[in-house]
Order: sequence, then C-alpha cells, then structure tokens
Amino acid sequence: MRLKETWRPLTLMLLVGIAAGIINVLFFFFVFNPLTADGKADEVAVSTYSINLFVGWVFFSAWFLARADDELKNVEAAVHKGDKETFLVEAPKQIALSIRILYLLISALVILSFHLFHLESLLITSEIQFGVGFLVVTTALFLWDLDDPIGGAIAAPGIPEEWLEELRERKKARGHVPASHAATEPAETKATL
Repeated sequence: MRLKETWRPLTLMLLVGIAAGIINVLFFFFVFNPLTADGKADEVAVSTYSINLFVGWVFFSAWFLARADDELKNVEAAVHKGDKETFLVEAPKQIALSIRILYLLISALVILSFHLFHLESLLITSEIQFGVGFLVVTTALFLWDLDDPIGGAIAAPGIPEEWLEELRERKKARGHVPASHAATEPAETKATL
C-alpha cells in the first residue's frame, strides 16, 4: 500500500515537470525567440549570465535537497528508535519561507535566462528549453516534498498515530496547522481555524 501512496504523487510531480518543460518550450518559441532575433552582439553576456546563474542554482538546489533529506532521515531515525521527543522536535522543521521565496525567484531567473538566447534549430531549442523547465520545476517539487517528512510522497514510514496527533495538537496550540495535516483533521476542527 505504501508504494502506491508514494508513486502516485511522485508520478504527478514528474508530469507537472513535463508540462512545465513543454510550456517553457512554447513560451520561448512564441514570446522570447522573436525578441532575441538580433541578439548576436549580446551572446557572450547572455552565455556568461546563464551559465553562472545555472551553476549557482545547482549549488543552491543541492544544498537544499541535502538539508531536506537530512531532516527526513532525522524523523525516520526518531521513529525507528521510538524517540517521540526527537520526532516532535524534528518533524515540524521546514525550510524558512524567505528561503523558499528566494529559491523560487532564482529558479524563475534560471529558466528565463535560457530564453535570452536566440535559437534557430527546433531540436536544440526543444531540448534546451524543455530540459531546463523540466529540471528546475521537478527539482523544486521534490524539494518541497522532501521538506514535509510527514505528509509528503517521500515521507517517514511507520509514524505512530498518537505521535501525529500530539504533533497536530502542539501546532494547533501555536496557531499553525500545515496543509498536509489539515486534511486529516475532523471537519469541525478545520472550521475553527
């Protein structure tokens, strides 16, 4: 049963990434490519900008993914050891909203930086624009999923229900109920939030 629960959201994330790649190709063809038709003089600047931005994005992504994976492993280890207190400390940890916003802005700039090139070949254009759109969007989706060790597709297995209930109660007491846990609460509880 766990495999089915995991593969459906993962498949959905990949399909969203594929759709983003296709949309990126179409956006480039119909909007940006006509605007860059006379951009030969700017090729060096565009190339330098795109490559540096992409490399920076890769390092940001690797760091965020490694960090989110470590948090997931901490939650899994706490569950495996039966350490409820560590679980209650580690499970609610998430990447800060300001960092998420910065990451989304950098990701959008990376995608758009590849739109600054003027490309003639349909094959080369499709490969580059689809690849960049797919990679950036899918990486962001996997990062967000990993950052939710309880409700994500890649979640810690075997969490006792009483631990989840105590975590919900603690978050409710602080006035914060994440979307991934709100769906499991009774309807009357949701209405009061």
